[in-house]
Amino acid sequence: MLSVHEITTAYQGLVAISAVSIEVAKGEIVCVAGANGAGKSTLLKSIAGAERPRSGTISFDGARIDGKPQHMITAGGIAFVPENRRLFPRLSVRDNLRLGSYLYRSEANRDEPLDLVFKLFPRLSERLEQRAETLSGGEQQMLAIGRALMTRPRLLMLDEPSQGIMPKLVDEIFQAVKRIRDTGLTVLIVEQRMAECLEIADRAYILQTGRVLMKGPAAEISTNPDVRKAYLGL
Repeated sequence: MLSVHEITTAYQGLVAISAVSIEVAKGEIVCVAGANGAGKSTLLKSIAGAERPRSGTISFDGARIDGKPQHMITAGGIAFVPENRRLFPRLSVRDNLRLGSYLYRSEANRDEPLDLVFKLFPRLSERLEQRAETLSGGEQQMLAIGRALMTRPRLLMLDEPSQGIMPKLVDEIFQAVKRIRDTGLTVLIVEQRMAECLEIADRAYILQTGRVLMKGPAAEISTNPDVRKAYLGL
């Protein structure tokens, strides 16, 4: 479904990722893990159109998307939930969700994805009239993912979904990612919490200083002695 071939992207004048290649097949959860500064977020931004690669190609469903504006990539079926969530803090939960369906604003079934969002995150249905800024960190992450699902994506990209969330809600977020995949969506997730990410993923890539250090089935990577020592503290 997604093919990233040897892309190099600079961020604020410095090369953040260099000749990175990854692939994501339909129906997979693919985890991109690594330490801070490894280039994980830049990779997702490059795919989403928020950053423009200096070189390399990005294809989605066989068509090149590198160089396309971000709104066209979203309309083409890729939803991106950034690290900082980018909610509209003073708007209600309901309005934040409806903004996610902006592409379908003229259609009678604009709110159709709400059923899925509320099934995944029942808490949101209880807080529809609350302003987004009044939600907890975990609830805000649920709202950001829910808003992305309102775009009716085929590929959902999540940048550090566990960041700033109470530990008891982290597992809830990861389990929701598994349920999202079970609905037929494909997921590309970037995470520092490598153990939890590898547990739900089918395959994984480990980035180090902007390059792919390791790739393979998530189960194999999680049992690799070097990974366990360097990243999992085992």
